[in-house]
Amino acid sequence: MVSRRTAWLVIVILFCFGILVGAVTQISLTSQVSGILPAANGGLNAAAGSFTGILREASGTASASELSGDCTTSGSNAITCQKDNGTTIPVNSAADQALITTASATGGWATLPNGVVQYSTATHTFSAATVLSGTFADNETPSGTINGANTTFTLAHTPSPAASLTCFENGVAQRAGGADFTLATATMTYGVAPPTGTTLVCNYRF
Repeated sequence: MVSRRTAWLVIVILFCFGILVGAVTQISLTSQVSGILPAANGGLNAAAGSFTGILREASGTASASELSGDCTTSGSNAITCQKDNGTTIPVNSAADQALITTASATGGWATLPNGVVQYSTATHTFSAATVLSGTFADNETPSGTINGANTTFTLAHTPSPAASLTCFENGVAQRAGGADFTLATATMTYGVAPPTGTTLVCNYRF
């Protein structure tokens, strides 16, 4: 005859075994689960094949959603970003282009030219800037006799631009345009002949 103590021990062992077996039992979602799982239980509350794009949940119901704003979706796994902080960015049409804003919240591509670049805010375009060029003549002594009577002196080159010419008589700057001398191509004509012993030097671009 089984004692009461042994009987209780058997019952406790069987109870613990049942708990352990239940804890490791796995459910196959493929073969053991069917139908629609409510959103409250972690499901979609709808058939999974009903959705494309991005899913969102509201009031226990899942629905398909698309991104909007700077990046968008359209029923696919692809995300398209054609804006930057609200500015529309079209696809560029050629190489060597820079993205610019042509109007409020509207972007465009402008081709970059070779060389030094300048940008026009009026036309939203880039262009090659004009670079100052030429050769410089520094401290040149013009040809001509300095004897107090001669007023005509000739430079080795024609200044270009003419306004680049600056001349000094004994270190004092001379005024062009007739105040001290006039310039015609490469010939300088003084209003008053420089005295004997005077030093003339000129600087200019050509």
